[in-house]
Amino acid sequence: MITAVIPAYNVEKTIRNVIKETKKYCDNIIVIDDGSRDNTGKVVKEEGIKLITHKKNKGLGAALRTGFNAAINCKSDIILTLDSDGQHNPNEIPRFLNAISKGYDFVLGERDLKKYPLIKKIGNFFLNVMTNIISGTTLNDTESGFRAFSSYGLKRIYPYLRANRYEIASEIIFAVGLYNIKYTNVKISSPVYVKGVTIRGGIRNFLYMLHRRKRDLKSYVQDSKYILRKWLKRFGF
Repeated sequence: MITAVIPAYNVEKTIRNVIKETKKYCDNIIVIDDGSRDNTGKVVKEEGIKLITHKKNKGLGAALRTGFNAAINCKSDIILTLDSDGQHNPNEIPRFLNAISKGYDFVLGERDLKKYPLIKKIGNFFLNVMTNIISGTTLNDTESGFRAFSSYGLKRIYPYLRANRYEIASEIIFAVGLYNIKYTNVKISSPVYVKGVTIRGGIRNFLYMLHRRKRDLKSYVQDSKYILRKWLKRFGF
């Protein structure tokens, strides 16, 4: 069973279309209404989709963890996450499913950032580098919210996840590296630019992971060497 986990907060104008397009590729959709003050929950119910409601806004991380738990409990084979505000195109879901079918347990969407402000591109670049160094991974666009997990991959990292807000993005990457989950990127478009994590928020995410890490200086040196070898190999050196 393919399950889509969609966190939602005040997205009554976009959630219906996201659900309709996602239905084409997923057997099961779980929407987590994270304390919305508009009609988000009502729209989801009208579409006949499983709705889990947080009475108060707890944050993206809390919403995703709630959705992950529900997806695991319903014995999903593949679990996808995508945003409810229209910045992800559900019609690109087959790219993720194809990568999972090739044996990857974690697939991360790499956005086309051409439409993004320059300051956002710069911030994304540096946060991406630092997240990979601390995680021992070589993923692109570590802050992307369009992802797919195999059942094994999600069950492996789920107990590690604790973040309640945007830190969940970095925490997922760190857990993927920590537990040696087989991963890859797939290219995705970004139909609309939606303001998300600020540079300050990105720094806060990184500091959060520094606080959670269990690595010494030697570990960081080993990770940096590993990442360098991977990138040199990627570019044919």
